[in-house]
Amino acid sequence: MLKFIRSILLKYKLFFIAILTIYTLYFFIRPQALSAEVSFYTNYSESTKTSNLSMLSSLAGIDSNQQNNLEFSVANYLKSDRFLDDIAAKSFNIENEKIILKDYLGKDYNKIFAINPINFILNINRNISLINSLSAEEKKVLYAKEKLRDSINYSEDRKTFLHSINITLDDQENAELVRQIVNEIFNSILGYSIEVTSLKAKEKKQFINGRLIHVKKDLVDSEERMKIFLEKNKNISSPSLILQRQRIERDIALYTQLYLSLSDQLELAKIEENNTTSSVFLLDKPQKLSYIAGGSLLENLIKLIFLLFSLFFFYESFRSRKDLFQ
Repeated sequence: MLKFIRSILLKYKLFFIAILTIYTLYFFIRPQALSAEVSFYTNYSESTKTSNLSMLSSLAGIDSNQQNNLEFSVANYLKSDRFLDDIAAKSFNIENEKIILKDYLGKDYNKIFAINPINFILNINRNISLINSLSAEEKKVLYAKEKLRDSINYSEDRKTFLHSINITLDDQENAELVRQIVNEIFNSILGYSIEVTSLKAKEKKQFINGRLIHVKKDLVDSEERMKIFLEKNKNISSPSLILQRQRIERDIALYTQLYLSLSDQLELAKIEENNTTSSVFLLDKPQKLSYIAGGSLLENLIKLIFLLFSLFFFYESFRSRKDLFQ
């Protein structure tokens, strides 16, 4: 096997040298891709301990254990049109000049030619796939959103709930732009988190209000029953009357506790509705990365050598399969 591997290296050594030389030259003349990154946690939630009030809340139809644990998928949000439209419409200051991101990223929306043949084919396929009724502005916005989406690299640690967002643009002239974009991405996630929490708190407040009306009605009815019972029965001595009175008293006590619990929950829901805090906590602020995106020269050369050797190895193994397995 070692002899076979050595023969491959000797046979294709000139090809290896040529490809590695071409890539090294391309590495130094290519446009530098710059990156910026932000990281944050999303695992904060207020826990509600089990108590008599939480049990009463369950009887009232409120899940106390999950009311503060609302979550949303950051990955899904980053792929949504809502998010892409929001960021693409933002304005950024580049060298004291204000630009709109959709105009900046979408300026090459009708570009087809590319040095990379794969990109050239993809550009042709994309342009012929668009519907004819799209206007130039719609095509520009669509291209900007696609370019923005493809430039975002998102990762999540499911154990620690640490989220990292990296954005890479082939634009070495406007290095500050990538940092501003990743900062707006974080702000958009933060704003959506607050909005979701506030919306759910508003829905909960409306639900509690409805339950409070019904519980209050039941409490008033029970108190009215007790009033009528006492007016009709001045002397309560028989077991039947005593039992009937105890049942009404239990209903009054239960509805009173439920009413008090719902009132507390309503006040909490009102606070949550106007609460501007978020479960998203910043770890590393948005910042430009010091290294060129796409890996170092040495790292990429090693990957390229491994890829080329793997291709040649399988090719020569297939050609010499009879000799190898005799």
